[in-house]
Amino acid sequence: MEKVYGPVKLQTMRVVRTYTGGKLLDRMQGITPGTDGNRPEEWVASTITSRYADDPNAGLSIIDDGGDTRRYLRELIATDSTAYLGTAHVATFGESMGFLAKLIDSDKRLNIQTHPDNGKAMEYFNSPFGKTEAWYIIDTRIIEDQEPYIYLGFKPGITKDNWVKWIKEQDIEALEASLHRIPVKKGDVFLVESGMPHAIGTGCFLAEIQEPTDFTFRVEKMMNGSVPYPEEVYHQGIGYEKMFECFHYDAYTLEELLAQTRIQPREKSRSEGHVLLELLSDRHTTRFAMDKLTVTGTCSLDPTDTFSTAVVLAGEGMLSHAGSTISVSRSTELFLPVTTEPLQWESTGIEPLEVLVFYPPKG
Repeated sequence: MEKVYGPVKLQTMRVVRTYTGGKLLDRMQGITPGTDGNRPEEWVASTITSRYADDPNAGLSIIDDGGDTRRYLRELIATDSTAYLGTAHVATFGESMGFLAKLIDSDKRLNIQTHPDNGKAMEYFNSPFGKTEAWYIIDTRIIEDQEPYIYLGFKPGITKDNWVKWIKEQDIEALEASLHRIPVKKGDVFLVESGMPHAIGTGCFLAEIQEPTDFTFRVEKMMNGSVPYPEEVYHQGIGYEKMFECFHYDAYTLEELLAQTRIQPREKSRSEGHVLLELLSDRHTTRFAMDKLTVTGTCSLDPTDTFSTAVVLAGEGMLSHAGSTISVSRSTELFLPVTTEPLQWESTGIEPLEVLVFYPPKG
């Protein structure tokens, strides 16, 4: 019989990136005054490391148990991966959770980029995972009079030949004009398949769920007006010609693009004390899933056949499981193992308890 473990509370894990931001993330984590800097991402319940970091453990989440010894979530899972992740998941993915969730807060547009699909990831990086991702817009802000936006997908008429030409010439205006610029607002959800060109624009504070890799192909040699990074940062060590092969050169009208990428949330369950929204499910992709739980009183959620991770966006409360209770509040991160017992959520603050919940791929 498999053992049953309860929720695991984690420390926050900010990660250095090649772009800046983080002011809204600071505020969420109680860091005052909030400022923009070089740690604009929070990796939620992470068991993978950052690809370009001096610290070999950068990106790995640490258990928040009040002890003096640093213990990583990845190490905990390895002690009993079947009990923590489930028999079916381990049979397919081993000790990998199969996904990574992040909070991203950009104060400038990110570099235009794409990621390898599963075939190219295996061919070039010997990885079973590419990097399809999805975004949930948590909040937005206006920066230098720019409304928040994203770039996503090729417009009709764009070909590989002119895309490569503009990259080699570093014609940034042409590269931007090749993509759809889409205004975003709080609550929007987008699915971004690997191979699709994209960029998160200024003023976006979002949750990203993705396949568990850090392979990013960038097409702009200058970042925020600074000096270029080493070449490998752009093509990830495979060279530019192979990088160009990793883009999917499908083109869309704006209507076609939104029909494919914008996801409409739908209600999964409701009671006097809660609403559970499905933000992304296997109706859209088998690579991961995402829900948003809003608790105004108390609720009991039935156990599922999979583990999950979670981050509290707002409010405060209690999470109870099999006789044990932990306190949660804004920015609390959790690893929720497979269990046969229900999870009891209670909101104890003035505002509702809001929780994003992230799920692994279907086997």
